[in-house]
Amino acid sequence: MESLLSDLEGLRIAMNIEKRGFNFYQKAYNKFKDTQAKALFKTLMEEEQEHLITFTEYFNQIEACKQAHSEEYLFDAETSKYLTALVDSHVFPAEQDAEHIINELATLGNIIKLAIGAEKDSILLYDELAKCSKFEDAKAVFLKLKGEEQRHVTEISHKFKQILNA
Repeated sequence: MESLLSDLEGLRIAMNIEKRGFNFYQKAYNKFKDTQAKALFKTLMEEEQEHLITFTEYFNQIEACKQAHSEEYLFDAETSKYLTALVDSHVFPAEQDAEHIINELATLGNIIKLAIGAEKDSILLYDELAKCSKFEDAKAVFLKLKGEEQRHVTEISHKFKQILNA
């Protein structure tokens, strides 16, 4: 039997994604000498860290609520399967794979493309989690972070164009 997801599990998954994003950007930061590329990856690392803190705070608040552990707060089976499929795409590479993948990608352009794809996947996931959310607090944090990830896509694209034109 497949497990059903809930707001708590959605937040736990989101926390893991933010950890992976931080790790990915940290490895990318360490790879490059270019000051503009380093500045971009440093900013993204810091923002992923802030997102993780936000998710952790909300996770702790919702986990403390007895209702959050009730079966009535589980997402339905189809929603759980869909969200699991989104998560299984890994959004960002797992920590043990990040450095290898960055080295394989080799160029700043390829790393940026992967980063934009990962941010887009995050947007999709957070949007779906917000739609399914049973707790208004969780819904609000998913929507807030969806907006942050949308800003990341714009920021990454803009900064990359600046780096290319420098």
